[in-house]
Amino acid sequence: MSPLAKRYDPITLEEEILKYWKKNETFRKTVEFRESGPRWNFLEGPPTTNGFMHVGHARGRAMKDVQIRYMTMKGYNVWRRGGWDMQGLPVELEVEKKEGLAEKGEIESEMGMDQFVQKCKDLVDFYLERWVNDSVRLGLWLDFDSAYQTRRDDYIEHVWYFLKLASEKGLLGRGYRVNPICPRCVTALSGHEVSQGYMTKTDPSIYVKFKRKGMENEYLVIWTTTPFTLISNEMVSVHPDMTYVKIEADGEFWWLVEDLVETVMEKAKVKKYKVVEKLKGKKMLGWKYEHPFKEEVPFHQEHDEKYMHAVVTGTHVTVEDGTGLVHTAPGFGPDDFEVGREFDVPVLAPVTKKGHFTEEVPIFEGKYVFDTNKDVPEILKQKGLLLHQETLDHEYPHCWRCDTPLIYLADKTQWFLKMEGVRDQLVEQNKRVEWTPDWAGSGRFGDWVANADDWCISRSRIWGSPLPVWVCDDCHEEVVIGSQEELRVNAVEFPEEFEMHRPWVDEVVLKCEKCEGIMHREPFVTDCWLDSGMAHTASVHYLKDPKLFTEVFPYDFITEAVDQSRGWFYSLLYTSVVMHGTVAYRACVSQEHVLDEDGGKMSKSRGNVVWAEDVFKEIGADPYRIHVVTKSSSWSRMNYAKREVDLTRKKLDILWNVVLFADTYMELDKFKFDEKRLKKGLKKSDLEDKWLVSRVQSVLKSFHEYMDKYLWHHAGRVLLEFITEDLSRIYLPLVKKRVWLESEDPKKVMAYDVLYYALQSILRCMNIFTPFLAEKLHQDFLTKFADNQPESINLTDMPEVDEKLLDKEIEATFDVLEELRSASSHARNKRGVKLRHPVAKVVLIALTEEIAKRAESLRDLLLDDLNTREFEVQKTDVMAEFTKLSIKPNFKALGPRYKDKMKAIVKTLEAIDGGKLREDLETGKAFIDVEGEKIEILPGDVEFEESLPEHLSQADSKIGKVYVDVTRTKELEAEGLIRDVTRRIQVMRKEIDLNVEQEIDLTVRFSDAESLELAKMFEDYLANETRADSMELVGPKARPKWKSFEYTKDWEIDDLKIKVGMTPK
Repeated sequence: MSPLAKRYDPITLEEEILKYWKKNETFRKTVEFRESGPRWNFLEGPPTTNGFMHVGHARGRAMKDVQIRYMTMKGYNVWRRGGWDMQGLPVELEVEKKEGLAEKGEIESEMGMDQFVQKCKDLVDFYLERWVNDSVRLGLWLDFDSAYQTRRDDYIEHVWYFLKLASEKGLLGRGYRVNPICPRCVTALSGHEVSQGYMTKTDPSIYVKFKRKGMENEYLVIWTTTPFTLISNEMVSVHPDMTYVKIEADGEFWWLVEDLVETVMEKAKVKKYKVVEKLKGKKMLGWKYEHPFKEEVPFHQEHDEKYMHAVVTGTHVTVEDGTGLVHTAPGFGPDDFEVGREFDVPVLAPVTKKGHFTEEVPIFEGKYVFDTNKDVPEILKQKGLLLHQETLDHEYPHCWRCDTPLIYLADKTQWFLKMEGVRDQLVEQNKRVEWTPDWAGSGRFGDWVANADDWCISRSRIWGSPLPVWVCDDCHEEVVIGSQEELRVNAVEFPEEFEMHRPWVDEVVLKCEKCEGIMHREPFVTDCWLDSGMAHTASVHYLKDPKLFTEVFPYDFITEAVDQSRGWFYSLLYTSVVMHGTVAYRACVSQEHVLDEDGGKMSKSRGNVVWAEDVFKEIGADPYRIHVVTKSSSWSRMNYAKREVDLTRKKLDILWNVVLFADTYMELDKFKFDEKRLKKGLKKSDLEDKWLVSRVQSVLKSFHEYMDKYLWHHAGRVLLEFITEDLSRIYLPLVKKRVWLESEDPKKVMAYDVLYYALQSILRCMNIFTPFLAEKLHQDFLTKFADNQPESINLTDMPEVDEKLLDKEIEATFDVLEELRSASSHARNKRGVKLRHPVAKVVLIALTEEIAKRAESLRDLLLDDLNTREFEVQKTDVMAEFTKLSIKPNFKALGPRYKDKMKAIVKTLEAIDGGKLREDLETGKAFIDVEGEKIEILPGDVEFEESLPEHLSQADSKIGKVYVDVTRTKELEAEGLIRDVTRRIQVMRKEIDLNVEQEIDLTVRFSDAESLELAKMFEDYLANETRADSMELVGPKARPKWKSFEYTKDWEIDDLKIKVGMTPK
């Protein structure tokens, strides 16, 4: 226990608490303390250890910690094992970058597979240490000592076990289909990886004419943004039920869909054309055309099947863009591939996985496909087949790790986990999950599950879980191995030194039971999402200890970023349903991403990434934690700005200052908290005490309701609002005078009890958001003034609502006080009257009798709180005293009727009682006397405008109108002045770190004699408020010996100048 510092310094404080936790093994004690409680199980979504933690990562981890700490303090035995994703493409690419490897091929040619694997291990070990350090610095309490790692053999064995099980259920198999390929990483990707990598790409947008066979000057017009795929064009698709037209233009005939004629003609700059024929798409089935690259590509010369180079039909054709005739290349598109299967055409996919054309395309052999996007249009132009060319910015899939544009390529070698036979189960199991927000599960994730394609799990890479499939070289028999032991038993020869990674696993060959041939492993590793997706089982070593698994599965809670809807959330669901028949998690909270201050995506290339380590060093973990958790809902994008964190940090400054105030006076009076005394004394205590204790119950009620619904932002805001408003802005000012009473005065002791009770309750709740600050204040404040406090706030229970202390009537009464405060402040601001300057009177025109009664009951409090000499409550119909009703003539209405009398009418209207005229007009009409003549006034002839006399200011509120009498008397001027002076002296005391009770010698010189005279009217008040043992107030001609003072300072208060000198006693 140490004295509280005068200022909240999060960085110093947090380093101190980290040392305390480590020395005292507080985390271990917390876990042991809750061992007998009911289970609550959290599954960590493993971060990839291929880079440093940034503020986006840290926000997600802060949210995890908030819920974990909450459940712990609710008495649950929380399962919280950490985890790390340490394999896969993200790690490989980082190693390639660090080692200067330009492409995958250089791994084996320049380094060797075994050395590359070692580099991968070294990399993840380096970042693992940094991630653990940053997580600990953040205050995240997970079990890192036994954290699971996806790279370990015992983890990979679970992946193998699952794949064998999937194979036995008929869900694992090789497929011939079009897959997304990253030519930079030289590997296939899965659909959920593709969904994470869409970026804006500028591509050629070309309209091309395919000459119809046997018809003179007749063409099919197609459109594409990937010109290189025209090399593999084999069909043109039309919609069977859409209307297509033949256009005559420029001496040719062009076929396109009717709905897009105007758009295409405008792009082609064709002004004169006419429609010469119409027909439905189904009538075009089988039309043959001449392939534009038949001469250049031998394949097109060799094949002439029925629907090869022909029009086919399909309902996938739309009129959103293009021409309604869809260029179809089965080797380059998933939909095209299915169309090709339907119409039984061969597949041409003359491109390597590196994205280069093969010898099947002699003119482009060895050339990168995207580079030919410029060549293809040029050739078409030379052949007279290019109708129009432009560029188009569109969303195009890129590699989710290296940002390389993907290609889609037909491939027979990849392995898939099938959706057929399991999709319905996945959909139904997802409905069991409590999603936050609800639409994330029923909409975004639910739609993905319902429509997901087969999962391509094979990767042509090195550092990952090896695909456990061995294939016979002779008869092609396939065997799926489910464990290391099974591999050992079936191996022709098993090496002494072995690990379940390449290249070691590649060296193990099996003997084929079918033909006794040699079996080699398929040269793939698995999708890293499959690794992390097995965390539900592998993280608890299910194969070795199924008992622990039964205790934690299914897990109560997971939370990760929104992109995991197609990543980890999905892989967990798929693997757990296949393996265990049920979903792996009961509740899932979706998080949105953190952007930079301007709303841009953070990236290292842009230089706008904010690293978590830098944030902790610069502003501390607690201010960061509570800011990012409370600024917006978890599912809302958040722009990160340090200046906003600083504003949130000021709220923690307020909490610190409230505690510092309480600590100072409680220590002076040797106070000890007594909860029984508090509850017994409340019956006779002041209204503000009952109110604050009741407010604690209301805050706790809202806090728990929000936390139980994973609405962390609302839960944190409720606490911060209580601290800054109820505690600091309302309660403290009301009880400050009570703490200056004699030491044993019951009113002072009650104020202490109430303040301590409120702070203890709120600090325990705040512990989940700001664990360092809460721990510090627990040790150095809460334990000081109460017996039997545990050594750590983490060994206390979360406070629950005490319904007996909840009084909604008193809270409703204080709502009136708050409204009066706000409206009075607004009225003061209108006239430039500071809150610390007293006013003559505040009057409330209450909307209801109930409001009036509540306001009357607060009279004594309001005199001080509103800083007014008088407070009155009036009925709503008594207004004449406060308002003057001006009458404004409507010249457009009166002018035509009383042209010559308008000046006299205006003069009369200025002089008469507006209230009386308005009452008369409510009956329909009124009369005024103008120079002896009665003039009729109709409702539309005048308008009424309320105005106030100079000494009054008014503001509206929910409880009625509030009037403030801002009349300035000499006494009020004097009191306002002395409060301004007092405030500045208090600032000086704070600047030199004086204790609140420390006395000073004080001299104040005023720049004019009038101000000096006013100040002397409240000389005793100034001495008392500033703790001045000796004080001298002097005028402009005085010449004090300023050098004799320890601290002097010049101030300006409006037009007044003062100089203050002080010396501590």
